[in-house]
Order: sequence, then C-alpha cells, then structure tokens
Amino acid sequence: MQSSRLCCPVVELRQYTLHPGKRDVLIDLFDREFLETQEEVGMRIICQFRDLDHQDRFVWLRGFRDMTSRAGALNDFSRQWLGSRGPD
Repeated sequence: MQSSRLCCPVVELRQYTLHPGKRDVLIDLFDREFLETQEEVGMRIICQFRDLDHQDRFVWLRGFRDMTSRAGALNDFSRQWLGSRGPD
C-alpha cells in the first residue's frame, strides 16, 4: 500500500555555495520571496538546511508529482518571477 504522505516522487537537491558570510541573507530572501511563490505553482518545498561543514552553503530539496508537473511548475514559476521584476 502506498503511503498518503508520499508527496514527491521527483525530488531536486539544490545546493548553493554563496559568498562568504552571506548565507543568512539568502535564507531570509528565500523564506520571504520564494517559499510561497514556488508552492503556488505546484512545487513542494520539502526541507532546507544549513550545511554545518560548509558555512557558505545552503541546501534545500523541492519535489514534484512527476516530470510533467515539474516542467509546468518550473515554467510557471519562471514567468511569475520574471513578471514580478517588471521591465528592465
């Protein structure tokens, strides 16, 4: 029997290496600007954490139902994010 808690058969591991001392700045921005906007288009933020061995690395996982929904969610998020930035 499949667990109803299984949300995301497709998972992306995202690892960002940042400029020294800037990890908390990115995490604040990520929490403020990217969590809800990604979930609004069908992505699931599974977890995020600080790499204790590398002070300038931020790691997070996001998931999708399948590869088709992944493509759609990434496309929708890109359009939403680019549209929110306004004209250059």
